[in-house]
Amino acid sequence: MIQSLLDETGVALQQLDAIVMVSGPGSFTGLRIGAAVAQGLSFGADVPIIRISSLEMLARAAFTVSNRQVGTATVFYTCLHAREDEFYFAAYADDGLSQPKILIPDQMSNAATILAHLTRHHAASQQHVCVGSGWLQSALLTLPGNGDSFERLSDTTGNAVILCELGRYVLATGETDSAEQALPEYLKEDMAYRKS
Repeated sequence: MIQSLLDETGVALQQLDAIVMVSGPGSFTGLRIGAAVAQGLSFGADVPIIRISSLEMLARAAFTVSNRQVGTATVFYTCLHAREDEFYFAAYADDGLSQPKILIPDQMSNAATILAHLTRHHAASQQHVCVGSGWLQSALLTLPGNGDSFERLSDTTGNAVILCELGRYVLATGETDSAEQALPEYLKEDMAYRKS
């Protein structure tokens, strides 16, 4: 599929400026497969890798689908359900013009910690959007205050266009990784080995 895409565009793998990959958090198997493909291409063509957080990608996807006014920053609380009372959580301010700004770094959190973050970081002067499947869990259905200042976009997902868009911001800074450095971010290493 990759070779077919390169043939279609008339570009050789070695001509690419970088390979952009989703670094996680997320499914252990999916992240490992994605990283292995990116690393293999990077090693073979001597092309650097750019890692993009799945939560950052979710924030930009939400900005895009919600038809926000470009240039006006919105705070996106990204949340994906991991298991039981564990969630992948982060907050980004995005204006659609530049790389989203990290307000709360990607982390593994429980529902109480996430709701405390929302209470602490919430400012009435900003627009706030809760995006991701985690917000559908019963523990996160009730938001701080009356919840009226939070918009929910639970079914939003990122795509390759958004991934490449975010990758261009990083490429402009020159902060790329070698194939050896391009490892997934699991946030909870023991999940890979826990027996069901």
